[in-house]
Parts: sequence; structure tokens; C-alpha cells
Amino acid sequence: MTSNSDVRPRQRGPKALLSRQAIVLAALEALREGGPAALTMRGLAARLDTGPASLYAWVRNQRELHVLVLDAIASEVELPDESDPPDRQLVQLLLNYALRLFAYRGAAQLALAAQPTGPAHLDLLERCLGLLERIGVPQRQAAPGLDTLILLVTATIAEQDTRETGEGPETIPDFYDAAIAADPNRRPRIAAGAALLRTLDGNERLGESIRTFLRGLTG
Repeated sequence: MTSNSDVRPRQRGPKALLSRQAIVLAALEALREGGPAALTMRGLAARLDTGPASLYAWVRNQRELHVLVLDAIASEVELPDESDPPDRQLVQLLLNYALRLFAYRGAAQLALAAQPTGPAHLDLLERCLGLLERIGVPQRQAAPGLDTLILLVTATIAEQDTRETGEGPETIPDFYDAAIAADPNRRPRIAAGAALLRTLDGNERLGESIRTFLRGLTG
């Protein structure tokens, strides 16, 4: 349940016309400030200075609200330079998608729970599939390959989200350090992996993971 302290009523003045776009914009603001838990009809209605029942004329249910919000985020993804090779374009496009997810608190967790199916997200997937085709990935491998890539990006950002908010575990290298601290000679491969990952920030680690997966698809 959302308390009065969880929402920020709009300053009084001429009442704006309610629309689907206005609801989505209010939802994006709520998501950025409070994460997925802030995406309640009651909270959004308070932001828009209306009653929750009014929202259902524009948004059927919570599931549709989540899809609309995720699609608005997908529409913000910057497209890569088309003069670049297709593999570089694909990596950059996925990293740009990751950046937009990270810009909204908990958006990645929302995407894991509510499969995005809006037009902007579908256009993003279509562009990725086209790039995979140009790279030389067979069609029967492209769709499951892209599904895994999108999951990789989304789960990585969800992990980073939890660390940024202090709600989740430490980094993967931190886990490695704890695992090898007692006896570093027992797990030399983990020690080497931790040392490598320590040289990469979150964006670089994700980019390297994407490139490694693509090499497997095209190898």
C-alpha cells in the first residue's frame, strides 16, 4: 500500500488533460525516484491529481502499464553509427540499451518480471536480429542467441541496480576474493578471473561478455 509520503502531489494550478502519454511520463518519473514499487495506480493518480479509476480509461491493468513504461525506455535507446561494422554496432546497441535501463531505478528488474512487448522494444529486437544476420549468424541460432543476449544485458543491469541501492550483494570479483582468501593456491583459475574482472568497470565487463558470446555464435 502506498502512503501519502510515497507520492508527490502536483502543484495546484490548471489541471492537465489526462492521457496515456501523461500517465507514462508520470510512471517514468515514479520509477526513476522509487523503483518498480512506486508504479501503483494510486501513486500515479496522486502525481496526476486525479483518481485511480480515471487511469483505467487509458491503461487496462498493471501489466499494460509496465509494458508501456518499458517501451518508453526502449524508445530512448540511441542507435549506433551505421558506418561501423555490424558486430560493433550490435555491441554498442546493446550497451546503449543497458544505459537506458540503468537510468531508471529498477527498470531491469521490471523487464525481467514483465516481458517487454511494445513496438519500440520490438523494433530494437528487429534491429538486433538484422545485425546478427549481417554478422553471419544462422537464422535458427539468431533468435535464441538474441534472447540470451537481452537476458545477459537485463540481468547485469539488475545486478548493478541492487548494488547501487545497497540492497544487493557485492560484485562478482568480491565473491571471488572471498572464495580464494582462505587458500588462493587451491583455486588458481578463480584467482586469475578475479584479477581480470578487477581491471574492468561494469560497462566494460558487460561489453566483453557480449563480445565473448558473439564469438561463440559466429565461431
